[in-house]
Amino acid sequence: MLHEVRAVPRLVIVDPKCAQLVNLKGYDHLWPEYSAKPRGWVGPSMTDYFREARGHESFRVVVHVRDNFREQLELLCILLRAVGDLTMCVDELGLFIPSGSPGSLPPAITSAMISGRHEGLRFCGTAQRPALVHVTARANAERIRWYRITERNDLDAARDYMPGPLADSLPRLPDYVCVETSDGSPAFRDESMVGRLRLPGASRLSKPSQKNLSRG
Repeated sequence: MLHEVRAVPRLVIVDPKCAQLVNLKGYDHLWPEYSAKPRGWVGPSMTDYFREARGHESFRVVVHVRDNFREQLELLCILLRAVGDLTMCVDELGLFIPSGSPGSLPPAITSAMISGRHEGLRFCGTAQRPALVHVTARANAERIRWYRITERNDLDAARDYMPGPLADSLPRLPDYVCVETSDGSPAFRDESMVGRLRLPGASRLSKPSQKNLSRG
């Protein structure tokens, strides 16, 4: 995902793991604290940061979310749509928008995924378990990159997007090789990223055995 957005000037990464991305160099780092009553973030740090960011041509920030994943993503979607002209990358989408009924997603998240790009908000994310990500995210992704997956439910989900032989090949894909599916184009095996993926400040991305959902 970081390789995909390496040239994006206005970038927000949402990090639920608070592990590798904590040490990401060249980024600002925010650690919001969520309150259920009254609902919102404690203190003005989040709103102050993005209020100032609106006037900047470039900013790159990691928002480290430690709890209340769906609620904080909803608040971010509302806040970032007001900022506009940026890309939001959400790591581990299944934690923020788990599988459920179509009406289980808050309207702000649904709107950000489906129509946010028309207001300057581009939405993308990753998931270790595609089957656990809400179907609205998968159905509205313009492009999906499927890296090596082995779980039966995830492979069943993949078969809705690609021919059987490609889906059957997913458990055996080498590192950095994926099957790409997109709106209106046939699925294909993509090996173009082999040897090209680099993390800022690191020698190489760790095993990308995940599915990359991206819009825009």
